[in-house]
Amino acid sequence: MTVPKTRNWEAWIDLMPGSPSKLIVTGQVETTAGNKVPRLTEAKPQGVNPKILILDLSIVKEGDVGTDDVSYRDARFTKPASRGQYTQVEIRFGTEHVTTIEVGETH
Repeated sequence: MTVPKTRNWEAWIDLMPGSPSKLIVTGQVETTAGNKVPRLTEAKPQGVNPKILILDLSIVKEGDVGTDDVSYRDARFTKPASRGQYTQVEIRFGTEHVTTIEVGETH
């Protein structure tokens, strides 16, 4: 399985008052059709360092109809998190490492 091209990865914990704090991870993944969308899920099991969240990237076919184009498509992952809970997010595709992202915080 070839690792897809990716770009523009960001990760931050949203600590804005008025709503529960959460980790948000975003990026773009190149796919070969409009109905092939990137998906991020929590890896099971996680690694030994609880400060590093490991996410699995997959490309999922949604429906039978989609544009036949190679394009970057948005990937997003959200989960509840507290201040300082994560310092990095590691993205992998199958057994291959894609990228490691430093986690910031917004207030």
